[in-house]
Amino acid sequence: MMGDALLRKPMANDATEKLARDVESLLSTENGELLLSVGDFVRQRVKRWALIFFGGMMVGYPIAGIALSWLLNQTNLIPEDASIVILQPLEIVIIQLRLAAHLGVALVFLSVIVDAAIIAAKNEQLKGQLRGVKLSQFSSFSSAILALLCSFGLAIAGIWYVLDFLLPLLLEYLQSDAASIGVTTTWQLSAWIGFIAGLCLGAAIGFQVPLATLIALRGNLVTRKELIHYRRHLWFAGFCAGAILSPPDPLSMFLVAGPMLILFEFSLIIDRVLN
Repeated sequence: MMGDALLRKPMANDATEKLARDVESLLSTENGELLLSVGDFVRQRVKRWALIFFGGMMVGYPIAGIALSWLLNQTNLIPEDASIVILQPLEIVIIQLRLAAHLGVALVFLSVIVDAAIIAAKNEQLKGQLRGVKLSQFSSFSSAILALLCSFGLAIAGIWYVLDFLLPLLLEYLQSDAASIGVTTTWQLSAWIGFIAGLCLGAAIGFQVPLATLIALRGNLVTRKELIHYRRHLWFAGFCAGAILSPPDPLSMFLVAGPMLILFEFSLIIDRVLN
Protein backbone atom coordinates (compact mmCIF):
# COMPACT_ATOMS: atom_id res chain seq x y z
CA MET A 1 0.00 0.00 0.00
CA MET A 2 2.73 2.47 1.00
CA GLY A 3 4.82 1.48 -2.01
CA ASP A 4 1.92 2.13 -4.39
CA ALA A 5 1.37 5.56 -2.82
CA LEU A 6 5.06 6.43 -3.22
CA LEU A 7 4.93 5.26 -6.85
CA ARG A 8 1.84 7.33 -7.65
CA LYS A 9 3.38 10.48 -6.15
CA PRO A 10 6.27 10.76 -8.69
CA MET A 11 3.85 9.98 -11.51
CA ALA A 12 1.53 12.78 -10.38
CA ASN A 13 4.50 15.19 -10.14
CA ASP A 14 5.62 14.25 -13.66
CA ALA A 15 2.10 14.82 -15.01
CA THR A 16 1.90 18.22 -13.26
CA GLU A 17 5.28 19.29 -14.62
CA LYS A 18 4.32 18.17 -18.13
CA LEU A 19 1.06 20.13 -17.91
CA ALA A 20 2.95 23.21 -16.71
CA ARG A 21 5.41 22.92 -19.62
CA ASP A 22 2.55 22.54 -22.11
CA VAL A 23 0.76 25.61 -20.72
CA GLU A 24 4.01 27.61 -20.80
CA SER A 25 4.68 26.62 -24.41
CA LEU A 26 1.12 27.49 -25.34
CA LEU A 27 1.37 30.93 -23.78
CA SER A 28 4.62 31.61 -25.66
CA THR A 29 2.85 31.30 -29.04
CA GLU A 30 0.96 34.11 -30.79
CA ASN A 31 -2.39 32.67 -29.72
CA GLY A 32 -1.12 32.41 -26.15
CA GLU A 33 -0.03 36.04 -26.17
CA LEU A 34 -3.45 36.98 -27.50
CA LEU A 35 -5.05 35.00 -24.67
CA LEU A 36 -2.89 36.81 -22.10
CA SER A 37 -3.78 40.18 -23.61
CA VAL A 38 -7.47 39.29 -23.40
CA GLY A 39 -7.00 38.39 -19.73
CA ASP A 40 -5.28 41.72 -19.06
CA PHE A 41 -8.03 43.51 -20.96
CA VAL A 42 -10.72 41.90 -18.78
CA ARG A 43 -8.87 42.56 -15.50
CA GLN A 44 -8.31 46.23 -16.34
CA ARG A 45 -11.93 46.88 -17.20
CA VAL A 46 -13.93 44.64 -14.88
CA LYS A 47 -14.49 47.48 -12.37
CA ARG A 48 -15.66 49.82 -15.13
CA TRP A 49 -18.06 47.17 -16.42
CA ALA A 50 -19.41 46.62 -12.92
CA LEU A 51 -20.08 50.36 -12.56
CA ILE A 52 -21.76 50.45 -15.99
CA PHE A 53 -23.92 47.45 -15.06
CA PHE A 54 -25.13 48.89 -11.76
CA GLY A 55 -25.59 52.32 -13.34
CA GLY A 56 -27.72 50.70 -16.05
CA MET A 57 -29.78 48.96 -13.38
CA MET A 58 -30.35 52.21 -11.48
CA VAL A 59 -31.48 53.98 -14.64
CA GLY A 60 -33.34 50.97 -16.00
CA TYR A 61 -35.49 50.27 -12.92
CA PRO A 62 -37.77 53.34 -13.24
CA ILE A 63 -37.75 52.99 -17.04
CA ALA A 64 -38.89 49.38 -16.64
CA GLY A 65 -41.78 50.55 -14.45
CA ILE A 66 -42.86 53.07 -17.10
CA ALA A 67 -42.59 50.43 -19.85
CA LEU A 68 -44.57 47.95 -17.76
CA SER A 69 -47.39 50.46 -17.19
CA TRP A 70 -47.42 51.31 -20.89
CA LEU A 71 -47.68 47.64 -21.91
CA LEU A 72 -50.54 46.98 -19.48
CA ASN A 73 -52.45 49.92 -21.00
CA GLN A 74 -52.14 48.57 -24.55
CA THR A 75 -55.54 47.02 -25.14
CA ASN A 76 -54.44 45.36 -28.38
CA LEU A 77 -51.95 43.23 -26.42
CA ILE A 78 -54.60 41.81 -24.09
CA PRO A 79 -57.53 40.00 -25.78
CA GLU A 80 -61.01 40.74 -24.45
CA ASP A 81 -61.55 37.40 -22.72
CA ALA A 82 -58.01 37.15 -21.32
CA SER A 83 -56.75 38.45 -17.99
CA ILE A 84 -53.31 39.18 -16.55
CA VAL A 85 -52.72 37.99 -12.97
CA ILE A 86 -49.99 38.40 -10.36
CA LEU A 87 -49.16 35.24 -8.40
CA GLN A 88 -46.82 36.74 -5.79
CA PRO A 89 -46.64 40.16 -4.08
CA LEU A 90 -43.14 41.05 -5.32
CA GLU A 91 -43.69 39.95 -8.92
CA ILE A 92 -43.74 43.50 -10.33
CA VAL A 93 -40.55 44.41 -8.44
CA ILE A 94 -38.84 41.24 -9.70
CA ILE A 95 -39.88 41.99 -13.28
CA GLN A 96 -38.53 45.55 -13.05
CA LEU A 97 -35.25 44.28 -11.60
CA ARG A 98 -34.96 41.70 -14.36
CA LEU A 99 -35.59 44.25 -17.11
CA ALA A 100 -33.15 46.68 -15.47
CA ALA A 101 -30.53 43.90 -15.33
CA HIS A 102 -31.07 43.25 -19.04
CA LEU A 103 -30.39 46.93 -19.72
CA GLY A 104 -27.24 46.78 -17.61
CA VAL A 105 -25.98 43.72 -19.49
CA ALA A 106 -26.73 45.41 -22.83
CA LEU A 107 -24.73 48.50 -21.79
CA VAL A 108 -21.80 46.33 -20.67
CA PHE A 109 -21.93 44.44 -23.97
CA LEU A 110 -21.90 47.74 -25.88
CA SER A 111 -18.95 48.94 -23.79
CA VAL A 112 -17.03 45.74 -24.52
CA ILE A 113 -17.63 46.18 -28.27
CA VAL A 114 -16.44 49.81 -28.18
CA ASP A 115 -13.33 48.95 -26.15
CA ALA A 116 -12.50 46.00 -28.39
CA ALA A 117 -12.94 48.13 -31.51
CA ILE A 118 -10.60 50.83 -30.13
CA ILE A 119 -7.94 48.26 -29.22
CA ALA A 120 -8.27 46.51 -32.58
CA ALA A 121 -7.83 49.84 -34.37
CA LYS A 122 -4.52 50.35 -32.54
CA ASN A 123 -3.25 46.76 -32.98
CA GLU A 124 -0.88 46.66 -35.96
CA GLN A 125 -0.72 42.85 -35.95
CA LEU A 126 -4.49 42.52 -36.19
CA LYS A 127 -4.69 45.17 -38.90
CA GLY A 128 -2.06 43.26 -40.86
CA GLN A 129 -4.15 40.10 -40.63
CA LEU A 130 -7.22 41.96 -41.90
CA ARG A 131 -5.56 43.60 -44.89
CA GLY A 132 -7.12 41.04 -47.17
CA VAL A 133 -10.60 42.11 -46.09
CA LYS A 134 -11.68 45.04 -48.24
CA LEU A 135 -13.61 47.22 -45.82
CA SER A 136 -12.49 50.54 -47.26
CA GLN A 137 -16.08 51.43 -48.09
CA PHE A 138 -16.89 51.39 -44.37
CA SER A 139 -13.70 52.90 -42.99
CA SER A 140 -14.89 56.50 -42.81
CA PHE A 141 -16.53 57.90 -39.71
CA SER A 142 -19.64 58.94 -41.65
CA SER A 143 -20.11 55.40 -42.95
CA ALA A 144 -19.87 54.01 -39.40
CA ILE A 145 -22.45 56.52 -38.16
CA LEU A 146 -24.73 55.66 -41.08
CA ALA A 147 -24.41 51.94 -40.27
CA LEU A 148 -25.27 52.59 -36.60
CA LEU A 149 -28.30 54.69 -37.56
CA CYS A 150 -29.48 51.99 -39.97
CA SER A 151 -29.03 49.35 -37.26
CA PHE A 152 -31.03 51.43 -34.77
CA GLY A 153 -33.76 52.07 -37.36
CA LEU A 154 -34.01 48.37 -38.22
CA ALA A 155 -34.27 47.47 -34.53
CA ILE A 156 -37.10 50.01 -34.07
CA ALA A 157 -38.83 48.59 -37.16
CA GLY A 158 -38.57 45.08 -35.71
CA ILE A 159 -40.05 46.13 -32.36
CA TRP A 160 -42.83 48.03 -34.15
CA TYR A 161 -43.62 44.91 -36.20
CA VAL A 162 -43.89 42.84 -33.02
CA LEU A 163 -46.00 45.27 -30.98
CA ASP A 164 -48.36 46.46 -33.72
CA PHE A 165 -48.78 43.35 -35.84
CA LEU A 166 -47.26 40.10 -34.58
CA LEU A 167 -48.17 40.17 -30.88
CA PRO A 168 -51.87 41.12 -31.25
CA LEU A 169 -52.27 38.40 -33.87
CA LEU A 170 -50.44 35.75 -31.83
CA LEU A 171 -52.10 36.56 -28.50
CA GLU A 172 -55.55 36.61 -30.09
CA TYR A 173 -54.80 33.29 -31.77
CA LEU A 174 -53.59 31.71 -28.50
CA GLN A 175 -56.60 33.06 -26.61
CA SER A 176 -59.11 31.77 -29.20
CA ASP A 177 -57.32 28.41 -29.27
CA ALA A 178 -57.74 28.09 -25.50
CA ALA A 179 -61.36 29.30 -25.66
CA SER A 180 -62.21 26.68 -28.30
CA ILE A 181 -61.78 23.92 -25.71
CA GLY A 182 -63.62 25.87 -22.98
CA VAL A 183 -60.58 27.05 -21.01
CA THR A 184 -60.46 30.49 -19.42
CA THR A 185 -57.37 32.38 -20.55
CA THR A 186 -55.31 33.70 -17.63
CA TRP A 187 -51.70 34.77 -18.13
CA GLN A 188 -49.15 35.33 -15.41
CA LEU A 189 -47.66 38.81 -15.60
CA SER A 190 -44.02 37.67 -15.64
CA ALA A 191 -44.67 35.08 -18.37
CA TRP A 192 -46.58 37.64 -20.46
CA ILE A 193 -43.79 40.23 -20.12
CA GLY A 194 -41.14 37.61 -20.83
CA PHE A 195 -42.96 36.51 -23.98
CA ILE A 196 -43.21 40.10 -25.25
CA ALA A 197 -39.60 40.94 -24.36
CA GLY A 198 -38.30 37.78 -26.05
CA LEU A 199 -40.16 38.48 -29.28
CA CYS A 200 -39.07 42.15 -29.31
CA LEU A 201 -35.43 41.20 -28.74
CA GLY A 202 -35.58 38.50 -31.41
CA ALA A 203 -37.14 40.91 -33.91
CA ALA A 204 -34.62 43.66 -33.12
CA ILE A 205 -31.80 41.20 -33.84
CA GLY A 206 -33.50 39.50 -36.78
CA PHE A 207 -34.17 42.79 -38.55
CA GLN A 208 -30.40 43.38 -38.70
CA VAL A 209 -30.20 40.72 -41.46
CA PRO A 210 -30.16 43.16 -44.43
CA LEU A 211 -27.50 45.40 -42.84
CA ALA A 212 -25.27 42.43 -41.97
CA THR A 213 -25.76 40.94 -45.44
CA LEU A 214 -24.89 44.17 -47.24
CA ILE A 215 -21.81 44.80 -45.09
CA ALA A 216 -20.62 41.25 -45.73
CA LEU A 217 -21.19 41.62 -49.48
CA ARG A 218 -19.72 45.11 -49.88
CA GLY A 219 -16.74 44.18 -47.73
CA ASN A 220 -16.06 41.04 -49.80
CA LEU A 221 -16.39 38.84 -46.72
CA VAL A 222 -18.72 36.65 -48.79
CA THR A 223 -19.78 36.71 -52.41
CA ARG A 224 -23.27 36.94 -53.81
CA LYS A 225 -22.76 33.56 -55.47
CA GLU A 226 -21.94 31.95 -52.10
CA LEU A 227 -25.07 33.38 -50.46
CA ILE A 228 -27.23 32.14 -53.30
CA HIS A 229 -25.54 28.73 -53.15
CA TYR A 230 -26.23 28.40 -49.40
CA ARG A 231 -29.65 30.04 -49.58
CA ARG A 232 -31.53 26.90 -48.49
CA HIS A 233 -29.28 26.58 -45.43
CA LEU A 234 -29.87 30.22 -44.52
CA TRP A 235 -33.61 29.76 -44.90
CA PHE A 236 -33.48 26.70 -42.67
CA ALA A 237 -31.51 28.67 -40.05
CA GLY A 238 -34.12 31.45 -40.24
CA PHE A 239 -36.97 29.01 -39.60
CA CYS A 240 -35.01 27.47 -36.71
CA ALA A 241 -34.64 30.95 -35.19
CA GLY A 242 -38.36 31.54 -35.71
CA ALA A 243 -39.19 28.24 -34.00
CA ILE A 244 -37.04 29.18 -30.99
CA LEU A 245 -38.52 32.66 -30.60
CA SER A 246 -42.17 31.80 -31.25
CA PRO A 247 -44.81 29.50 -29.75
CA PRO A 248 -44.65 25.90 -31.05
CA ASP A 249 -47.00 26.15 -34.03
CA PRO A 250 -46.33 26.66 -37.76
CA LEU A 251 -48.20 29.99 -38.03
CA SER A 252 -46.20 31.65 -35.27
CA MET A 253 -42.93 30.30 -36.66
CA PHE A 254 -43.72 31.69 -40.11
CA LEU A 255 -44.72 35.11 -38.73
CA VAL A 256 -41.40 35.38 -36.86
CA ALA A 257 -39.08 33.88 -39.50
CA GLY A 258 -40.84 35.32 -42.55
CA PRO A 259 -39.69 38.95 -42.15
CA MET A 260 -36.06 37.86 -41.67
CA LEU A 261 -36.10 35.82 -44.87
CA ILE A 262 -37.88 38.58 -46.81
CA LEU A 263 -35.31 41.12 -45.60
CA PHE A 264 -32.49 38.77 -46.62
CA GLU A 265 -33.85 38.47 -50.15
CA PHE A 266 -34.45 42.24 -50.22
CA SER A 267 -30.81 42.87 -49.29
CA LEU A 268 -29.70 40.72 -52.24
CA ILE A 269 -31.89 42.85 -54.51
CA ILE A 270 -30.39 46.06 -53.08
CA ASP A 271 -26.88 44.69 -53.64
CA ARG A 272 -27.71 43.89 -57.26
CA VAL A 273 -29.08 47.41 -57.78
CA LEU A 274 -26.02 49.03 -56.18
CA ASN A 275 -23.67 46.97 -58.30
